[in-house]
Amino acid sequence: MTETATLRDRRRRQTASEIQAAALRLALRDGHDSITTEMIASEAGISLRTFFNYFPNKQSALVGRQPVIEQDLADWFRNADGTLIDDLCEVLRRHMHAIDLHRDTARMIDRLLARSPELMPAFHASLQRLSQQLSQLILTRTGPDHAPEAELVAEIFAHALANGFRAWASDTDMKIDDITSILATQIRRIQALLQR
Repeated sequence: MTETATLRDRRRRQTASEIQAAALRLALRDGHDSITTEMIASEAGISLRTFFNYFPNKQSALVGRQPVIEQDLADWFRNADGTLIDDLCEVLRRHMHAIDLHRDTARMIDRLLARSPELMPAFHASLQRLSQQLSQLILTRTGPDHAPEAELVAEIFAHALANGFRAWASDTDMKIDDITSILATQIRRIQALLQR
């Protein structure tokens, strides 16, 4: 990837984050049913056309960009020789560093979901997408005969990651790496419970 492409990607991620933050601010202030794409574009300081270059509607702007585990990270995982648990934790740690995480955005999401639980399915769909990606990653190591187990493990990892993310959002002393530390601890506790 060229430096220009990397800079362009970084700018696109930043603009998408700014649009999401604007959508969340408006939804918290006016209620998500009351806001429009025009209002979000105005709040973000962009044109409506630019808004639609990033998101198809206001709900997708509230949720933000779908997480995508990059191909180079998938390649690393496929060739890694650690345990499945350790290597999945490392993939997610690297993924957290590669995406733009904003604590204020995470807090706004928590507040919005507390006020508007009917939006939960939209946010859950984003978590489901990550789970599907993790399941596909796991299958590169285990083979297709383990598809049901890969799906279960991926679901557990995705939910444990969400738990870590929520803890990080509410604790300003936590660092990004602490998210995957929480995830790893929860996974190991589950592993210990299953061996009782």
